[in-house]
Amino acid sequence: MTRRMSPTRRARIFEAHNGICHICGQQIDGTKERWDADHVIALEISGDDTDANLAPAHEKCHRAKTSTEDVPRIAKAKRVQRKHQGAHRPRQKIPYRRFDGTPVYPK
Repeated sequence: MTRRMSPTRRARIFEAHNGICHICGQQIDGTKERWDADHVIALEISGDDTDANLAPAHEKCHRAKTSTEDVPRIAKAKRVQRKHQGAHRPRQKIPYRRFDGTPVYPK
């Protein structure tokens, strides 16, 4: 769920970064191009929704960053957290057979 950001806060973030996309480094024309206020470190990882963690980004750059960088990082952070909390179930060892056909059951 995306929260709405006030126009004043969007303008403050845009001005703080001189209107430069933090992903591609190009100038954003705020009147002609669509742009988003992007969390530099994903909100689900850091939990930080302050202006210091927000930067302007072209809409296309933001979508690409989210799908290629943020989603895998968030998934990994969740896996690590579940493992740390003990919710991770280790894989079961699979019995195998020797070349002569006798079964071996790992301990």
